[in-house]
Amino acid sequence: MLSMIFTLASCSKDYVEDYSSIYRTDKDGNKICRMFTSYDFGASTATHAMVIYYSGQWEIDFVEPVDWAYVDRTAGEGITFLHVGLLQNDGAERMAVLRLKCDNGETADITITQASK
Repeated sequence: MLSMIFTLASCSKDYVEDYSSIYRTDKDGNKICRMFTSYDFGASTATHAMVIYYSGQWEIDFVEPVDWAYVDRTAGEGITFLHVGLLQNDGAERMAVLRLKCDNGETADITITQASK
């Protein structure tokens, strides 16, 4: 089951436009790197898919290490499904931040949260 909150934001710092296409460029012809910036997985312990919308090369990793979530890859190229796995949460709601870095120099922080069971 895929569970996502769709809070779409461009990684581009100074230019936002309609997202009718996932391959976009900014007003100067530069590739734009983007991804949904907030995922609430509830109490799920499943593996969830997150989509990276970017036609170039990218890297992603946790800003601070966590022992309750993992990603299936830390680098790639092009539009990609990134899978995030979650371990059971027996405590309070928890949050982690993934940082997406694109080869055009842009970065974006993606917040994931998991509720207690």
